[in-house]
Amino acid sequence: MSKFHFRLEKVLDWYRKQCQIEEQRLRMCSDRVLQTQAEIERHQQEVLARQMELIECPMPDTAELAALGPFRRGARGQEKLLRQKLRTYEQELVRQRGVAQLARRRQRLVENLRERRLSEHQYEADREMEELASETHLAGLVRALNAKATI
Repeated sequence: MSKFHFRLEKVLDWYRKQCQIEEQRLRMCSDRVLQTQAEIERHQQEVLARQMELIECPMPDTAELAALGPFRRGARGQEKLLRQKLRTYEQELVRQRGVAQLARRRQRLVENLRERRLSEHQYEADREMEELASETHLAGLVRALNAKATI
């Protein structure tokens, strides 16, 4: 019996590499979302800390109070930009999940085909081995009968 050879082995290798690339891109998208969420959290904590400093100050001067309005507007603008960035990254993450899922399906499809072909190859090899064993056994019986006939 010949050695098993899957004609689409190179295609399967290529799909595996593509799947790895898409999985890596998916991890990168996920990391960007998590980093941006952490950045928003840090920004909110920083704004809160600065506001608490002003509130806890026993005698804030007028310059500090006058700077509070522009500070709040700037903080809201910064948070708005961060949230837009987060939405963009989340949309990219959703899209990349679909791409990665498609790559996994393609890979699985060819792997399943390979397994089916391997199973068929093994079945044929077992059948050939069985036929050879039967022929060997029958040849032995024929020799034994011929040996008895010549006696």
